[in-house]
Amino acid sequence: MNPHRSRFARVLFVSLLAVSAGCGRSARSSSEASDQDRERAAELLRDATLVVRQLAEADIPGSRRERARCAVVIPSMVSGGLVIGARHGRGVVSCRAKAQWSGPVFVSISGGSAGFQAGLESSDIVMLIMSERAVAQLFRESFELGADVSAAAGPVGKGAQASTDTTMTAEILSYARSRGLFAGAQVSGAAMKQDHAATHALYGDGPDIHAILAGEVPPPKEAEAFLEQLQATFPPFAEESRPSVSSLP
Repeated sequence: MNPHRSRFARVLFVSLLAVSAGCGRSARSSSEASDQDRERAAELLRDATLVVRQLAEADIPGSRRERARCAVVIPSMVSGGLVIGARHGRGVVSCRAKAQWSGPVFVSISGGSAGFQAGLESSDIVMLIMSERAVAQLFRESFELGADVSAAAGPVGKGAQASTDTTMTAEILSYARSRGLFAGAQVSGAAMKQDHAATHALYGDGPDIHAILAGEVPPPKEAEAFLEQLQATFPPFAEESRPSVSSLP
């Protein structure tokens, strides 16, 4: 089976289970719930590592990668699976914290347009957070791309130049890959929300999202490969004044 289709089928199956659970929940112990959430978070990190390795380094211009303050990676954004026009995916966020990348937190994204062609089954999404104002939105319970922050399809290719006003001023640049095809992606109208269950599964009750993304919390062992890949893919921050997540509200 095609690996991309296989991953899409897995994500679709998990989505169906989530819907079924919402209609009639069966009793499960808190220990079982925690173990399942932890495995889901670990699998998401493995998929996100692969997306960054295969997609970001080859196709996103270095000039964009070196100015990104945070990266959002959504493996397998499902499109048109349950309801025509419906889109949903889960992913991870990490921000620059001095010379390193912070431990990841988990998010879900739904609605809006997430691909560069109509009718795609599934897309891998990478979003680069380019401004500190957009970074601040990550601490909200939810926000809408294109409404609360400006979003644009990112330029593609190592030699691509972000020359248009839209791309130069956008606070979030988005990219998508589906069936081996890669391009900038429009995600305006999509809502991003915190995934508390997955974050809690790896970090426990103590740290909040602000502390994690500020690099104040040691990352869990499940995130080691993902953070190593980010460190290898994204050059040191280009501007003299580095972003300071810890100074954000």
